[in-house]
Amino acid sequence: MDLYSDIPNHLPEELFQTLIHTPDVRIERIISRGHQTPADEWYDQKENEWVMVVQGAGELTFDDGRSPVRLHAGQSIYLPAHCRHRVSWTEPDRNTIWLAVFFPPASHD
Repeated sequence: MDLYSDIPNHLPEELFQTLIHTPDVRIERIISRGHQTPADEWYDQKENEWVMVVQGAGELTFDDGRSPVRLHAGQSIYLPAHCRHRVSWTEPDRNTIWLAVFFPPASHD
């Protein structure tokens, strides 16, 4: 798959596409264009997540009060399971392409 192809011109909502899904890992391409998670909603996932911005920029805000993190192309962040976060900003006039890898926590986590 070409991460830069088959992107709709009109994106009323973020686009989530599963690229690989096995019992142990899920890899998604996420396309944002000015999208953000609603202010009263948080992602609180059972899985660990490693996410990288491939193109564009986006900002993550956390429920625990730590400072928001803005990621640009080539930058990534590790989000352990149940790290409550939301997308608080993405570039409004340009596609932000995220590559997210989800995997279960180790049994000792």
